Amino acid sequence: MANVDFLKESYLNSLEERKKELRLSIEKLQDEERRDEANLDKIRLNVVDIFSKMFNLSKSDDPKILKEKYLGYFEKITSPWYDNREKALRFGKEKEAIIEEIKIKEVEELKDRFNSCYSSMNNE
Repeated sequence: MANVDFLKESYLNSLEERKKELRLSIEKLQDEERRDEANLDKIRLNVVDIFSKMFNLSKSDDPKILKEKYLGYFEKITSPWYDNREKALRFGKEKEAIIEEIKIKEVEELKDRFNSCYSSMNNE
């Protein structure tokens, strides 16, 4: 059986590292009075926080169950983001479209990171 503890540790560590990066970036951008960019990183940080919580809710000793539950949250939570982006683009609301795109890109990176950790776990 695959080592689910490896998955939990490696993925949660990567999430914590990402949060740390974003917090440092936000602080730096605010110091440089680049509020718009800092606000975009706050959106990214919020996405990472959401999916950190969802991972903790998905925890299981069976890696397949954990994967199924956690990836289910990606679909459930993000499907409105895709719809909102399309609506914003259709109605020329550029700011809203950019925000949705940032959330989508961040969540796709998290999903890729999870899948990478999951694959690494199976190779342990």
